[in-house]
Amino acid sequence: MRRPATSVRDRAAAPPVGQPVWRRPAVGAGVAQLAQAAGSFGLQLVAAHALGASGLGVVSLCLGVMILTTAVTSGVVGDSLTVLDRHDRRIRAGLQVWGVVLSVVGATVSAVALAAGGVLSVAEATALFLATLAFQWEEVLRRVFMARMRFWTLLLVDGTAVTTTIGVLGAAAALGALDLRLFFLAVAGGQAAGVACALLLLPREERRVAGLRGAAMREVLSFGGWRGAQVAVTPLGLTVTRLLVLSVGGSAALGEVEAARIFGAPSLLLVQGLGSYLLAAFARDRAMPLGDLRRAAARAATRLSVTALVLGVLLATSAALVGHVVVGPRVDVHPWTVLGWAAFAAAVGTMQPFAAAAVTRGRQREVLALRCLDALIGVGLLAVLLVVFAAPPSVTPYVLAAGPLAGGLLIRRLLLVGDHPTPGKARP
Repeated sequence: MRRPATSVRDRAAAPPVGQPVWRRPAVGAGVAQLAQAAGSFGLQLVAAHALGASGLGVVSLCLGVMILTTAVTSGVVGDSLTVLDRHDRRIRAGLQVWGVVLSVVGATVSAVALAAGGVLSVAEATALFLATLAFQWEEVLRRVFMARMRFWTLLLVDGTAVTTTIGVLGAAAALGALDLRLFFLAVAGGQAAGVACALLLLPREERRVAGLRGAAMREVLSFGGWRGAQVAVTPLGLTVTRLLVLSVGGSAALGEVEAARIFGAPSLLLVQGLGSYLLAAFARDRAMPLGDLRRAAARAATRLSVTALVLGVLLATSAALVGHVVVGPRVDVHPWTVLGWAAFAAAVGTMQPFAAAAVTRGRQREVLALRCLDALIGVGLLAVLLVVFAAPPSVTPYVLAAGPLAGGLLIRRLLLVGDHPTPGKARP
């Protein structure tokens, strides 16, 4: 008798007999992402309390640029080490070269651009360079743990980084000495501590440095280049959005929009964390028939979007009561804007599982094209509303949600038209 079909997600996440549910990789992915959300939440709360709405706006813009450069490195290197065979010497060497090149170039371009634009002083930009470099290295090491399905270990890595950073920031704020330069230096120190912790916890085979002779740089870039561009679309769109709100409403208006995003961040970070899990899960079983994969992605999309929306509603209802306590009396948190960011997170949840499934079936280029299209839809609509119709900045997350909704529908249609050859399977 033929055994019933089992979904990709169910087979990848199912624990061995007798293993507690809380040890499932999917649960670990969600908890790890929530812990990262709490760390990011605390980091920006310190900035909100100490620097006010205008200072929070500048910090959010700089952190957005940092996340953008990290998304490129994480996409090219992190996704490649998840899907390709990172234990192959040539592939491993290519991953090492691209990791160093992209992190240094990204950190340099970010610091120079923000200093040249007058957003940061030279000293502040130098501190941002160090923070961005360390942030990217820590993220690549996090991706190794994800590829090995060791999501619970990420709690130790992220906890080390966040505790170090917030400890330094809290001490500086208590002494009244916190400024942007010290803020970014604290982030750099915390991420460096996270890197050290990750290197200690990784097995020896994952710390092995391959010789650079014959490095498969082209093979890595042929897969990861498209993926890096794809995952950079969302942070690039958010960076352009911040610049748009900053130019139209000023740093205080941007600070209020960002305060609502920070308050509602657990919704989006939960979606992103489980999305990273799904990429690893789908990559581990690419022999699954296309119909089963599509159904698995549909179930995941429903669960992600509903969970994000419910969590966002809870956060929005509490914003009026605890908003000033959380972000400080100098920044307003509007429940309507918090709910908007929950709607944006839910929209991303409808798209992300289908994008992950399509990538593991070799559809990186098509997914990139559709992700660029949905970003243009969201940012374009926002520009029209803010500039032409003088809409309030609080509409920002609602308008941006239109992009992922459209992208999810289009990517789902992409999975319906057939299958493509997939990259070589990676070993766990």
